[in-house]
Amino acid sequence: MMWRFRAICVFAVLFAVTVACSKKSLSDQLIVEIPAGFTGNFVLEMGVRDAAPLDKQGDAYVVSVSREGKAQTSTMLNNAKVTFKNSSDGQVWGLSQRTFSTGDGISIGGKIEFFVGTQKDFDAEQQKKNKSGGFFNPEAGFAAG
Repeated sequence: MMWRFRAICVFAVLFAVTVACSKKSLSDQLIVEIPAGFTGNFVLEMGVRDAAPLDKQGDAYVVSVSREGKAQTSTMLNNAKVTFKNSSDGQVWGLSQRTFSTGDGISIGGKIEFFVGTQKDFDAEQQKKNKSGGFFNPEAGFAAG
C-alpha cells in the first residue's frame, strides 16, 4: 500500500515537472504606430507608477508615437515582440529594449527606444549620443509597414 502512495507521488512530481518545462514563455506583443512626418528619437518609459496603461488591440499592446517622441505607461513589457506601423517616410533604426529590476529580479521599470529617419540622420544622432554617453546600439534599419 505504501509503495502505491510513493509511486503516485513520484508520478505526480514528474508530471508537474514535465508540464512546467514544456510551457513556452510567451512574449508580449507591442504595436508601435508612427505618424506621418515623424522623425527623431522615441522613448517609451514603462512601469511608471501614475501613468496610464497601454491600450490593447486583441492580444497586442499598442502605443502611438507622439510628436514629442516620448510616452510613459504603467504597463511593464519584458522582451516584447515589437511591430511597427510606420506612416512616416523614414526607417526605424536602433531598436533597444531594457528592463530595470531590483537585486532579487523584480521588474521596476524599463524603456523601449528607437530612431525614425534616414540612415544619415541616424548616424549623425549616433555620433551625438556616443559623445554624450547615449543609449542606442547601432543596428541595421528596417522599413516597417
